[in-house]
Amino acid sequence: MSASRIASAIVLAVAGAALAGCGGQGLEQFRGTKGLAPAPENLAYPSVGVTPPPRPGRLRSPEEQKRLEADLLARRVR
Repeated sequence: MSASRIASAIVLAVAGAALAGCGGQGLEQFRGTKGLAPAPENLAYPSVGVTPPPRPGRLRSPEEQKRLEADLLARRVR
């Protein structure tokens, strides 16, 4: 065998031993709910397929909408 094949075999053996040593140790603390944060109560986004309740109030009339838009444009000009 050449020196490069021996060196690569040694590197592979060391890497395999190092990776084999990583498996399974210290994972007992994460089984079940131990070590995990509790589920959040209020999520930023609702679950898929959940329809939000109707909004309170009523829609604005076209006159009210135009008045509000004009007010916003007037404030932007200032």
